Amino acid sequence: MAENILRHLIIFSNIFFFFFLIIYSTYLLICGVYGSVKMYRYRKMERLHNELEHEFYFPISIIVPVYNKGTTGVQTVQNLLKQDYTHYEIVIVDDGSKDNTKELMIEAFSLKKEKYRPVRYVVPCKPVREVYSARRGDVLITLISKENGGCKADAVNAGINVSAYPYFVNMDGDEILQKDALKYVGRAFLEDDHVIAAGGNLKISNNARFTDAMPVSDPFGKNLVVDMQMVEYGRSFIGSRMFQNMLNMNLIISGGYGVFKKSAVVEIGGYDSKSMGEDMELTIHLHEYYRKNKKPYVMKYVPDSVCWTQAPESMKDLTRQRERWNCGLLQTLKKYKHMILNVKYGCIGMFMLPYMIIYELLAPAFVLLGIVVIAGNLILGVLNVAFVIYLNVLYFLFGIIFSMVSYLDNIYTKTNFVTGKDICKGLLVCFLDVLFFRPYLMCVGFKSYFSSKKVAGKWVSPNRVKVETTDD
Repeated sequence: MAENILRHLIIFSNIFFFFFLIIYSTYLLICGVYGSVKMYRYRKMERLHNELEHEFYFPISIIVPVYNKGTTGVQTVQNLLKQDYTHYEIVIVDDGSKDNTKELMIEAFSLKKEKYRPVRYVVPCKPVREVYSARRGDVLITLISKENGGCKADAVNAGINVSAYPYFVNMDGDEILQKDALKYVGRAFLEDDHVIAAGGNLKISNNARFTDAMPVSDPFGKNLVVDMQMVEYGRSFIGSRMFQNMLNMNLIISGGYGVFKKSAVVEIGGYDSKSMGEDMELTIHLHEYYRKNKKPYVMKYVPDSVCWTQAPESMKDLTRQRERWNCGLLQTLKKYKHMILNVKYGCIGMFMLPYMIIYELLAPAFVLLGIVVIAGNLILGVLNVAFVIYLNVLYFLFGIIFSMVSYLDNIYTKTNFVTGKDICKGLLVCFLDVLFFRPYLMCVGFKSYFSSKKVAGKWVSPNRVKVETTDD
């Protein structure tokens, strides 16, 4: 009797995992093909129209939260001053750094302390202690020194409270915002009055070189940890987010680089300082608020608006980063569980949230369960070894091809540095990605089920270095 029940469970599990892989692979394939075709057509149309420029610009506040990022923070702001955009300001938020971040900023940009600067707390944050400012040409640079809030969300909220313009950029203090990034993301808001948020294309800066805030090379390097993240970022951004644009179901406007209509964010109370995944939490909160109140809205992904971020260079830093991401995912899905399979929230509730649960949150558990099922088949003597090997090889090859195609989509981006050498190394990196990198991240994901309290309420930032930049 027990053996019969076990046999039926194994058969059910086999059917489940077969459809699990088929659905996942089909979705990735659709995203990959759609993203490639869309990028090709987009670039073709742009050439056809000779990339006509407009004279109208939305005023944008660039908020740069920093915590113990003196050297890289200064470099970030220096590059922001090179933006090819007419109306913007830079708001640096020093979240109670313990090093000399504030002093370095003051010295680098000749900032002067303001005797009186009223701060209207439209969203909650820890108190602002001091405000410094100075002008560089037409750009106002403001430095906020505030009480430590323990997280990026609190620092960005402070930036929102001080910022002067109706749109704001949320980015990290160790990034390079490409010179033309604001120009391209601004188009998204000009083309559609209902756009309340737009996410840009995040790329890895570790191996890149820059001149005047524009990349001049972006090769694979000698660090495989970084190289595998380069492939991963290409796979994550170009394919899936282009497809999600079509149905207005982008679930994450990355905290690394996103542009928001300030009034929309203020309406929902700003960033949640208790969230470990504040970028995803904010995006889902906006979806929830606008759908619940039946307000028209759009959240877009803009592939040509590029921000370059530093990736962790060690497995230790990568583990800490991804553990926090996974814990943030778990926390956010729990908070918005009422939206799951709720037709009132459209594609977000009926498709994207269930997808995130099954293929992101629970994926590590399903992998472990899959191993148990294979062992059960083997014990019962019903394992078709040849078929299992064939299926795994097929899935392995699919993973390599999909990752490589996503990487090669860079051919259709504005800054194209894909060489024959990169293609050859890319194949090796994609092979190692499927063989080693993804299984390792699955293990980190499984570990994060038990570590949410451990990583809560902490700034998590890998070791950073200055990126190679030169001026024209």
